[in-house]
Amino acid sequence: MGVCLNHMDNVDLDLRFAAGLSATRDAGRAARRFFEQRRELTIELKGAQDLVSVADRDVERLLVAQLSAAFPDDAFLGEEHGHQGGGRICWVIDPIDGTTNFVRGISFWCVSVGLLVDNVPTLGFVYDTIRDEMFAGRLGHGATCNGRAMQVSQAVLSRSRVNLGFSLKQSPERFTGVVQRLVAQGVEFARYGSAALSLAYVADGRLEGFWESRINSWDVCAGLVLATEAGAIVDDFFAGEGPIRINPCLAAAPGVAAALRSATSG
Repeated sequence: MGVCLNHMDNVDLDLRFAAGLSATRDAGRAARRFFEQRRELTIELKGAQDLVSVADRDVERLLVAQLSAAFPDDAFLGEEHGHQGGGRICWVIDPIDGTTNFVRGISFWCVSVGLLVDNVPTLGFVYDTIRDEMFAGRLGHGATCNGRAMQVSQAVLSRSRVNLGFSLKQSPERFTGVVQRLVAQGVEFARYGSAALSLAYVADGRLEGFWESRINSWDVCAGLVLATEAGAIVDDFFAGEGPIRINPCLAAAPGVAAALRSATSG
């Protein structure tokens, strides 16, 4: 995704990168404490197979409090507390991406914090606190896992695996059609339950692609920065309407992108 960086000239991204990294790590540690005590949490149902707990809400409040203290003029969009503030700079937060995994004791979940500048995904932090892996990226500066530079997979189509997201708000028939078209091309698929962490895995070459037909901006903002900076081909999720939207999301290694796009366009 080619982006002119001039629109960020008067934005202190160095300061925001350091603050975002610190806040995401603190939030991950708090989330892990909740995870270790998950049997004591009250779980609510927001929709079909759409769970939330006090952990999601408390971790989001922690992130907003820490970042708003440093940047009081920045806006925030969080999964649990919605949109706060206005302006060209917006932090996009999913306090626990993969809540269903979280409450079931499955350790594939993360804290996801992205930063939009003029609706362009500019900073991204995805922290897997269980494995102590911090995925971080900045537009034009690359992406890392615990400081190690990441690069997308170079695997050929017949040796690739993609993660397909799904919820009951989507069409089961469309999802199964995508699966059939991918399998027919020799592509292996999985459904892991965290878009943000899956996008981080695409960035680090652990997966060759990710797609979901209907997903929120807080699920993908940070991960799209990571995938873009590691060399993935991604859709322009935020073009036009900005962060308060539900859109398809596709990110893939170059050798898989055409096949994944073809399989998901039906």
